[in-house]
Amino acid sequence: MELLSSGIDGLDLMLGGGIPKGHIVAVVGQYGTGKTTLGLHFIYAGLQNGEKCIILSFDEDEESLIQDAKSFGMDFDSYRDNLEITRLEASEVKESLRKIKSDLPEIIKGMGANRVLIDTISVFEALFEDEERYKALAAIRNILKNAKVTAIITSEADKNNPMSSKYGLLEYICDGAISLRYIRGSELEEVKLGLEVIKMRRIKHSRKPKPYEITDTGMVVFEREEIF
Repeated sequence: MELLSSGIDGLDLMLGGGIPKGHIVAVVGQYGTGKTTLGLHFIYAGLQNGEKCIILSFDEDEESLIQDAKSFGMDFDSYRDNLEITRLEASEVKESLRKIKSDLPEIIKGMGANRVLIDTISVFEALFEDEERYKALAAIRNILKNAKVTAIITSEADKNNPMSSKYGLLEYICDGAISLRYIRGSELEEVKLGLEVIKMRRIKHSRKPKPYEITDTGMVVFEREEIF
């Protein structure tokens, strides 16, 4: 199975080499844990490898994402011919879903895209009731699968369960799930950031939570260290 680099060396080692080509991976985390940063690493690794990439954002606009990446030393401007960034207004829910269904397959096909980042799906999910929410997620999954791209979809964590996506559905439509969360050993210990690969179909991967940091160069995962 061909593996694609996540753009984060420590995470690739936890995955046994990278993300399987064609997989859809959920990245779930609380506010400030680096979900978007991980996604930007994934896209930048593809651009550096000559791949064509798409970012669909329900949160930040194009310039904000480019500046976010630049703050970590990722120069998206140098790869604009291979990068498409689209901001969707989640408040226009029916139009957003229609646009995804009609435009995304054409954009992927027209570009010959290899990687897709959707950030953050929670904004989109909030506008549906439970049954319709699952159908909307399944529609996005089918588009990505039919296009044979490798994708990361970020999601806010459930406020009562940091290892679950906000509505508990995204994990079920994805091939893999990565949890980013704050971990505290006791009330007196400093809060640390921990990354755990909850699932990744068809590959053997580390199941132990590992510490990571957000640095000037982005996310650094310490796969050889223990959290406590």
